[in-house]
Amino acid sequence: MTVTDKPTMHQQVTGSKFVRRMFLMRILGTLLCFFPILSVLLEHQRSPWFIGLLAVNAFIWPSVAWFRARRAVLPLVSEHQNLIIDAAAGGFWIAIMAVSPLPSVVIATILLSDRLSAGGLPLLRKAAAVMVSVFALCWLSQGMAFNPLVSQRTMFATLPLIAIYLIALSVLTDMIASRLRLKSHELERIAMMDPLLDIANRRLLEQRIDSELYKLNQTCHSSALMFIDMDNFKEVNDRFGHKVGDTLLVTVSQILQATSRENDTPARLGGDEFVILLPQTTSDEAKAIAIRIMDAAAAMILLPDRAMICTLSIGIARATPDMIRADDWLKAADDALYHAKREGKNRIFTH
Repeated sequence: MTVTDKPTMHQQVTGSKFVRRMFLMRILGTLLCFFPILSVLLEHQRSPWFIGLLAVNAFIWPSVAWFRARRAVLPLVSEHQNLIIDAAAGGFWIAIMAVSPLPSVVIATILLSDRLSAGGLPLLRKAAAVMVSVFALCWLSQGMAFNPLVSQRTMFATLPLIAIYLIALSVLTDMIASRLRLKSHELERIAMMDPLLDIANRRLLEQRIDSELYKLNQTCHSSALMFIDMDNFKEVNDRFGHKVGDTLLVTVSQILQATSRENDTPARLGGDEFVILLPQTTSDEAKAIAIRIMDAAAAMILLPDRAMICTLSIGIARATPDMIRADDWLKAADDALYHAKREGKNRIFTH
């Protein structure tokens, strides 16, 4: 194996978790399959050799598969191979049971559905092909014996396999689905957040603005949008370096989060531009929030000698009935910010 072929840590961890899950399910499955297969073997007066082989399959093979997958370079690939071997064993026992209908159908169904949930259609197709091939070879070698009768003992021995294993498989599937939902929500949250500042990005902000505009069309309350720009941020980067600039961005972001209310949405549009969506807020209330933000920013001490004082320019725009999209409201707030900048920076302009 070349250096580029080595599995990543994520692949190894994911494979190890998968191997553990399959180990537990294999122990349960082989144990529950043992009793209906044993019942049929005893009814057909099969050789003790088959009963011994069945015991190996039920009680030794799960541990062999576990150690085999754990020691593999790619545990996931090795475990998929184990699952194919399980399917081959299933085809073998179905043939040896002379295709006894109830246990044969249940075992085949469980094995194939398990492969589908573990590896999707590709694994299902491989498992089905191997199961059918092994079954056909063994069945032919046994003279294509077929016994359609199912004894009461075999029926009762099969019931735990149907009930317990299917419930266990459903629980496992639900656990995996829950983890996937959580992971999906986390990825969605990450996609909606600024990676440096951990506040909303433009995508999430525009969704919230569109939602607020829709609400405003249904009600009569007032809402405001605050556009914030850091004065002379480029000079800060040029004079003190990007590390100080990033620290300044993080600090301003923390100020915005601290001064925002529960229903507000502070967000970063990009660079040194921030926006806060202020639902159910009048212009005077928005201006009071803006003053608190500017005071907090001016009080920041980023360098010991106070060589740098952070000032902000803020534009505030109220929502109006003619605003249809997020861009309309953002443009109004940006225009207000432009007026604040033109009047000398470090000030608030309400549009």
